[in-house]
Amino acid sequence: MPIRCSLPPNLHEKPRPASTQTVKLPQTVGVGIKFQPLVLLCALLLVLAWAPPGLAAGPWQSWRPGLESARFALEASGPAPRPELVVLRIDPARFALRLLCVGQMGGAPRTARQWSREFGLTAVINASMYMKDNRTSVGLMLTKDYMNNPRPAKGQNALLALDPLWPGLTPARLFDLTGTPLKKIRARYATLIQNYRLFTPAGKNLWKRADQKWSSALVGQDREGRVLFMICREVYPMPKLVARLLALPLGLRAAMYVEGGPEATLYAAEGQRELCVVGSFGSKAEQTQANTEQWALPNVIGVVPLP
Repeated sequence: MPIRCSLPPNLHEKPRPASTQTVKLPQTVGVGIKFQPLVLLCALLLVLAWAPPGLAAGPWQSWRPGLESARFALEASGPAPRPELVVLRIDPARFALRLLCVGQMGGAPRTARQWSREFGLTAVINASMYMKDNRTSVGLMLTKDYMNNPRPAKGQNALLALDPLWPGLTPARLFDLTGTPLKKIRARYATLIQNYRLFTPAGKNLWKRADQKWSSALVGQDREGRVLFMICREVYPMPKLVARLLALPLGLRAAMYVEGGPEATLYAAEGQRELCVVGSFGSKAEQTQANTEQWALPNVIGVVPLP
């Protein structure tokens, strides 16, 4: 049964309480020398120039080293509230990515929050679309010790590879199967998750149909190797969403579609901070507010801090 997010329905992000103490700046320094607006401006610019990178990171909000979130506005596409893309950026050098499946862990499908709390996951997103049995992935999905679906799906040319079998390999790699044979990847990584690509390695948008519009959960990787969990809650045309992804300063080298509709979920929790974004029903923009529930998911990608 779906579980309602305990925070507001659209974007649920609750930061740590900030101090309410105020500091009153003195009006003079020394004797008879007053602060002038130009002097204050120069001082502020000087401070920002020497500030640590995290203080001037643009839209990115740091949760802890290696974990950041941001929100990017999307062009309006109907009567629904202005849509946005919510992104969680993860550094695999500081966090491990894990595939968790009910077929291996036992029990029933869980909400993202339940997956997080039961298995100590800092962040959770859908692993893939699944079949009517509410367990089996539509595409290839396996770990070293568990086989969810041994059959590659035709037309799904994105493959997220985790748990490298050889030393020196990157801990997480999003492959394009049109350029790297599946057999070669299987020999190097123990965990594989197959889904649809969003664009080619050359940056060509692969989504063209105007009727392909829904809430979308996505997983990408940038040119620095960081993994991005992304979600657009609003019903939004996929061709426009992919075009916006390519235009944003995300540095994406690859990305895949993992789920759509009300099942699409992005969840993160760190200390007193929580982020919960869920998809909506249907393919009409006016249905955006129809769902505020976390749906139970059979297979998820989870994130855990490295020691």
